[in-house]
Amino acid sequence: MKILIFGSGVIGSIYAARLYEAKYDVTLLARGTRYEELNRNGVRIRNIITGKQTTSPIPCIGELTPTDAYDLVIVAVRLDQLDSIIPVLKANPVCPLILFLVNNPTGTPHLVYDLDPKHILMGFPGVGGIYCEDRIDYIQIKQQKTTIGEINGQKTTCIKEIRTILENAHFTVDISDDMPAWLKTHAVFISCMTAAIMQENGDSTQLSKKRRSVSAMVNSIREGFSACKATGLTIRPMNLKIIFMIMPRWFSILYWQHALKGKTGTLAIAPHANAATGEMRLLAEEVLTMTRASSLPTPALDQLLLPFIQK
Repeated sequence: MKILIFGSGVIGSIYAARLYEAKYDVTLLARGTRYEELNRNGVRIRNIITGKQTTSPIPCIGELTPTDAYDLVIVAVRLDQLDSIIPVLKANPVCPLILFLVNNPTGTPHLVYDLDPKHILMGFPGVGGIYCEDRIDYIQIKQQKTTIGEINGQKTTCIKEIRTILENAHFTVDISDDMPAWLKTHAVFISCMTAAIMQENGDSTQLSKKRRSVSAMVNSIREGFSACKATGLTIRPMNLKIIFMIMPRWFSILYWQHALKGKTGTLAIAPHANAATGEMRLLAEEVLTMTRASSLPTPALDQLLLPFIQK
């Protein structure tokens, strides 16, 4: 299978390098100085847990032309970049299958409509990382598998084949039967996390030391989940539902005080919060729109997200 990774940031680079190492035919789309750097040095990544470091001479292109043919396009860009690449994907009639690994809680219907008749899959990465000199240091997030799914939730032959491809590259993978609900739930979670971290100047370790601030963050997420549930949304993935809606609040606070100062906070969450503040503000706006569709009040959520959006 011929695969294009559309986006050469942290996430796109990690997936490209791992798929290349697994002997797949991978091409990476990059622009500007990143394109020049990758052509000069290759894609360099290091697993911070195992210490394994690789340099992969992955072929790079600077644009997707209407005649470029790939069996699968994996889109790994920020939400605020998505509108600019839809016309590029639409102008190419020979790439039939697109997997979006993107924060996109409300835009799935638009993607399906805009890119018809392409086969659209939704997903979310299970890795996080940070640029470190000339490489990317990353972790595979234990609590969050790479999650993929058909729009209609069916476990098709296609989605199973893509799971196999990703597993061959040693990603842990889950197939969701309700990817739109998964993305909405995750949007509530990550926008509140980001807003709380940015209140501490982007320092998740500093946030972890302030129980009152972590408590406010937990309350916000609980309110957001409850409001979404009241609109008929199923809260997914199950681990987020358990920690924020089933476990007692004190447990959630202690859990996140520990996680925010660990590798999940410092390598997976805080770096993206700092690098993609514009995306996170857009995501927070979408979260407020979703939760206001419910009759339930969300005072903690509003108090956390509104100042973040208005900065």
